Amino acid sequence: MCDDFAQARLDMFEAGLFGQGPAFWRWIETDAAQPYLAAFAADRRPPEPGEPFAIDLAADDLLAPDRLAQLALQIEADHA
Repeated sequence: MCDDFAQARLDMFEAGLFGQGPAFWRWIETDAAQPYLAAFAADRRPPEPGEPFAIDLAADDLLAPDRLAQLALQIEADHA
């Protein structure tokens, strides 16, 4: 799982959805980033055999585009 999270960090940075400056790297090490890191890693995980998809429709969508846009601005403001 560590490799999954390491790859997720790189993917998050490269996607640019969370910002791409030094503030991202400071933020990703905080406890506040952990739910987003887990959601991003889970979103990128291939389905298990027999699993059509791994989306929890009842879950709060941490990766919604409008939420991510606001979060990127907040990351810059808090960690720049």
